[in-house]
Amino acid sequence: MSFESGLNRANIFTSLLLVILLGGNLYFSVQYVENMKQQSATSEANDAAFNTRMQVAAFLKEFIDVVLNTQGPIPFDSRVKLENDILQIKDQTLTTQWQSFVTSKDSKSAQQNAVKLMALLADKMM
Repeated sequence: MSFESGLNRANIFTSLLLVILLGGNLYFSVQYVENMKQQSATSEANDAAFNTRMQVAAFLKEFIDVVLNTQGPIPFDSRVKLENDILQIKDQTLTTQWQSFVTSKDSKSAQQNAVKLMALLADKMM
């Protein structure tokens, strides 16, 4: 075995090792990018859920302050604000229950619809 043969084998081994390491780096780079995309999507979904919960909590507080703690008729601007706030939540179930509450014919049905609305709001905050 000559000296040049040993160098040739070392060069082949080094080249092969370099190709394997570069392939590993490429594989882990792709995995890293995919994980970052997935984490970003999960973060955006969590942010949207948090924002919805905050909107629901704000509406529930305003509903209690304006509707339940008021004696007599509710001012028009307060009703409009509540209507806009419930529509901004963009939940069909809440909107339907709000419409049921608003269109109640008597105080008993209004109370029942208010309880249903508050139960739905509490469920949405969970």
